[in-house]
Amino acid sequence: MGMFFYALCALDFPQVFGVPWYPIGSLFFLISFSIISYAITRHSILDIEVVIKRTAVFAGLFAFVYGVFTVVTVVGQNFVQNVFGWNQWIGMIPTVLVITFALRPLENYLTEATEKVLFQKKYDYRELLKTFTNEVLTVLDLQKLTEQTILGLNKIIKLESASILLLDKDTKNYTLASGFGVKDKGVSFVDADAIVSYFKQTNEHILKDEAADRMQGHSSLRDDFKKLNAQLSLPIAHHDELIGVLSLGMKKSGEEFTQEDIDILTTLARTLAIAIANAQLFDQLSKTQAEAAQREKMAVIGTLAAGINHEICNPLGIVRGQCEMYLLNVRDGLYTQKSKEEMNAIASEIMNKVIKETDRATAITKKLSGFAKPAKKFEYEEVNIEKEADEVMSLIGHDLRLSNIDFKKDFPPAFAPINADRRQIQEVLFNIIRNAAQAMQKDQKDGWINLSGSHLNGSAVIKISDNGSGIPADKLGQIFNPFFTTKEPGKGTGLGLFIVKQVIERNKGTIAVESQEGVGTTFTLTFPLAEHAKVLAA
Repeated sequence: MGMFFYALCALDFPQVFGVPWYPIGSLFFLISFSIISYAITRHSILDIEVVIKRTAVFAGLFAFVYGVFTVVTVVGQNFVQNVFGWNQWIGMIPTVLVITFALRPLENYLTEATEKVLFQKKYDYRELLKTFTNEVLTVLDLQKLTEQTILGLNKIIKLESASILLLDKDTKNYTLASGFGVKDKGVSFVDADAIVSYFKQTNEHILKDEAADRMQGHSSLRDDFKKLNAQLSLPIAHHDELIGVLSLGMKKSGEEFTQEDIDILTTLARTLAIAIANAQLFDQLSKTQAEAAQREKMAVIGTLAAGINHEICNPLGIVRGQCEMYLLNVRDGLYTQKSKEEMNAIASEIMNKVIKETDRATAITKKLSGFAKPAKKFEYEEVNIEKEADEVMSLIGHDLRLSNIDFKKDFPPAFAPINADRRQIQEVLFNIIRNAAQAMQKDQKDGWINLSGSHLNGSAVIKISDNGSGIPADKLGQIFNPFFTTKEPGKGTGLGLFIVKQVIERNKGTIAVESQEGVGTTFTLTFPLAEHAKVLAA
């Protein structure tokens, strides 16, 4: 179009040949120039943004250098001549120093100022998409996901405020999950609030300026935007269910949100809804697995009843026997000829035995309580496998002895520790050893379970072997699947080894199994050694 009007400028040529003609071509030239100028600035043709930016920076630098040179030179020359009587050229030294040290910082400042004032709204959509695709949408931790979303939006668009509110399915409230620039950190909405009601009815964005008239007549909607310090709000919907609200404040540049902005942010909000739903599903799955692990753990506590009863009743029986013997001896007059010092010695001996045996009983109850109690959080620490095996055997050892199962350990001296959650490692050892014991034939007289450790390429390798019934070859590949069990109906949940595998992988380890039906089974656990222990194990 611009070139068409530019061609019409040729209408002024008849005047060159003396033909009387009104200079209408000049008007078309003005129209053509305006159209081409608009196209260049609107669509960034010929790198016009770079040209404008460099022109602005150059003009600022030129004004600064000229101003500094004029002011500092005149003042400096007069000062050194009048005060010191020196040559006027010495007065130029401060000018050179000021310009030298201030030029580069000023150039950076002018570049940033020009970028902010003139081109703030021209943020890179590709960078926005890349940030969300690579850094945000793959995050499965819900809190981290919302925080990175807010940080990514602010980093690229430069906002005065931003927030994400998510639906709490228990309270049915939309509460603040992450954000900044929101005055009320406890802000929340329910279905009856205007902003939630609007999103559920329309599933469309709300732009404050476009909705200004409606907001004036709807104080509730205006108040909702005020609480969020928002300029633009978008629904976060998944499968037609509103699971959250994304709100953005004003751009720091003062520019309005354009339709292009809204289109890309709407797409991101829809994609963000999928990421949030995935994170919530992952969180729910983790909780379900933790609950299943706890149920599995509590189910096996019952099988320890006989062993625990024996371990506790033995020391209590000794305590009772010592006390009864003392009282009988007093009744029968066996201590009548004893001196006070001798009686104190006898009493002290009995009390020491009582304390020792009650400590035994207390220790076993603490171990059982600690094993049964759900872990509050995952805690990395240095774990000595041999020591944790002893802790497990204090719980299950008596049960193995009653079943005529011989348990042996084979660890090299000073076996290096691993980095893991100590409680979870105990659970792993407990489950595998218990499974091995249950795999023994009922009439088997020479059952054994061996626990051994070795070092290999900076890792700790733990093998748990047994000579039980083994696992059929066609079922070996399924033993880590949830709800799969080789036990008789009603005698297994099918979650034990599934949970074991999940826990081992959470502790950066691996598990493998070898088995031959009628011969036995070997589980091999591999964990990376603690950093300082790698040198010792090398």
